[in-house]
Amino acid sequence: MTRTMTRTISVGRAAVAGALAVAAAFAVLPGPAARADAPPDRSLQRFTEQNPRWEKCGHKELDEAGARCATIEVPLDYRDPDGRTLTLGFSRIKAKDTAHRIGLLMHNSGGPGGISLDMPLMDEPAMGEKLAARFDLIGMDPRGVGRSSPLRCRTSGHWLRSAGYDGAGFRAHARTQRELVRSCQRVYGREVPYLRHFTTRNTARDMDVLRAVLGERKTSYFGISYGTYLGAAYARMFPSRVDRLLLDSAIDPRRWHVQAFRDPDVANEEMLGAWSAWTARRHAEYGLGRTAAKVRATVEGIARQAAREPFRVGPYTADGQKVPLALATLLSDDREFANAAKNVRLLYDAARGRDVEPTEDLRYAFGPPDEESDIQNSLQLALICGDGAAPRDLSWYRRNVEESRGRAPLFGPVFNATSPCAFWPNEPVERPVRAGNDVPGLIVQATGDPRTTYANGVGLHHAMPRSRLLTLDARVHGVYGLYGNACVDHHVNAYLATGRLPSTNPSCEKD
Repeated sequence: MTRTMTRTISVGRAAVAGALAVAAAFAVLPGPAARADAPPDRSLQRFTEQNPRWEKCGHKELDEAGARCATIEVPLDYRDPDGRTLTLGFSRIKAKDTAHRIGLLMHNSGGPGGISLDMPLMDEPAMGEKLAARFDLIGMDPRGVGRSSPLRCRTSGHWLRSAGYDGAGFRAHARTQRELVRSCQRVYGREVPYLRHFTTRNTARDMDVLRAVLGERKTSYFGISYGTYLGAAYARMFPSRVDRLLLDSAIDPRRWHVQAFRDPDVANEEMLGAWSAWTARRHAEYGLGRTAAKVRATVEGIARQAAREPFRVGPYTADGQKVPLALATLLSDDREFANAAKNVRLLYDAARGRDVEPTEDLRYAFGPPDEESDIQNSLQLALICGDGAAPRDLSWYRRNVEESRGRAPLFGPVFNATSPCAFWPNEPVERPVRAGNDVPGLIVQATGDPRTTYANGVGLHHAMPRSRLLTLDARVHGVYGLYGNACVDHHVNAYLATGRLPSTNPSCEKD
């Protein structure tokens, strides 16, 4: 599984393994808008007629599943197909039931920045062997990560952090964002304009080149979190080339991208409340408080202490920017409350000056990024800032932070703080895909999703009038193939098998 702060807006654990300003706040440049299903572009013929060389993937689980991997070349800038190119890496598990083959099923695990090469490994456990055998399962690493011309900005960590409790905390957070952007500028120097082309629209174009290379008139698609925005964008740009369209834990395209990162503040507070009640009933085990209010007070005390005086978690420093984000990262699945309680107890002990051994979760939260995390962080910076402009006036973010404290005292300063795009050196090349589409599709959404809120799923459903919305009553981000709900699996698999959507918008209860 990919471990990335894409866990905040993406599945994080989804690759076997959250985003969007008030529209008036964006100064989106009038760039060229892609025409839906434009006539075949002869200038792309040398790309669409490539013959992939299939080899073992060098990935234990993929190789054991019979997958083969390959690379193709795609244009860096589709306006200049004779110019610089990128390498696109992907995997394929070929359909075993050729007599009943449906076609391609492409995947995206979210992020943006999630590696998707191994995401097809999710399919057989979720679909069952017979249904999975009817698809060619395609795991394409999106441009900028994994095996697809990865970006490396040498980041100090993920950009999503807390702006703290006062003006000093806000200013420190803004300095962090500026430094993350400067890191990309130092690495790429005069090549910074190169980063402009790592966008959702271009990733969708890459998908369509890959579809053509694989010799298919249409492709099905399964995307999670940010991957739902990518899938909806692909359907908007290439509607006649979509077969089945499965969008899990959705983003409303009309809210991409700054507002989507603001949306989860209340949902995360509600998740904290549910976890606090669960933990209070287990005070004898975790010692964090006998009531939900006392558990919440313990958590808020840890965060305030980190902002006032950072403390050590093993070899790492837990400060006021990182602790609230670590708490949000731990609270993404209502089946993992025990793991969250164990980690919060360690933070509680560390804040009291005790020596603790950090868990994998805490090493991830407070340690420096490894190469994979740096690549994913780098792409996320480039993509969100390349997809659309963000406000550059820091007072706009400061007002949002202060206004959020009443509704979300712990997480408001995380999800409403300054965007790195306030300092990004490049302007977007073209408009983000804000409109919906008329392509049929199945949207899966949990009522208590703490990353891409239920309102986003409803918004995407309204933007896609021929879609159906499948609702799960649970607190989780990432449902199909991840949460293990028989009712959800039944509806999704029936759609994948037949291509027919439910007649109504179905609902499922937790198992």
